[in-house]
Amino acid sequence: MRAVPGYRALQLLLDFGRGAERRQSALLRIRASASLFQPFGTTWPNRYPRIFAELRDRLGQAASVRLLSFGCSTGEEVASLRAHFPNAFIKGVDISPERIAICRGRLLDAEAGRTQFEIGVSVRGEDAAVYDAVLAMAVFRHGQLGDYAVTENRLLDFDRFERAVTDLARTVRPGGYFVLRHSNFRFTDTAVAAEFETVGYAQCVSPLFDRSGARLPDQAREAALFHKR
Repeated sequence: MRAVPGYRALQLLLDFGRGAERRQSALLRIRASASLFQPFGTTWPNRYPRIFAELRDRLGQAASVRLLSFGCSTGEEVASLRAHFPNAFIKGVDISPERIAICRGRLLDAEAGRTQFEIGVSVRGEDAAVYDAVLAMAVFRHGQLGDYAVTENRLLDFDRFERAVTDLARTVRPGGYFVLRHSNFRFTDTAVAAEFETVGYAQCVSPLFDRSGARLPDQAREAALFHKR
């Protein structure tokens, strides 16, 4: 069906008419197609409890800890991080103005000094080595690649992925962590991965593709937690 002429335009119209999250997704595909990886903002509270708990055990809960949630959607991930890091500074960044408005609307006055939300397609404006952990969860994937029958990735470009994660990695301090989950590409295939060591794995639930877009063999687990040397 996706190969039928006009399929994508029809899908956009249908999603726009559905309202709520589907409408936000359609708006993103229209407005920000050149900067977009994952158009869908699917999220829920406490989605990654094991990884967040491991980060807490590694970083501690001091007020000096700084975290960045890249692709924070409507803020559930930031709220879950807050439960593990009650004293940390946490910034959430998302490409969607509508989602960031929801995040800001949920922000409690008591958290305002320690929690920040920002509209953004990248972290180019951030200084180097400023975060103890940077998380990109279900960001570098596309929902339409979730079908394991797909053998070739024509929706996402590896070079753009590499540029994006290289910029994210730049903001991680030495000794800090980069967390990547549910990506359609492997961080370990990028040049910047040489600055990190893999220290954690998770179940692999998203199809993986190589630099050329060819489908890689199915894997039971994926590298997910990386420590910057």
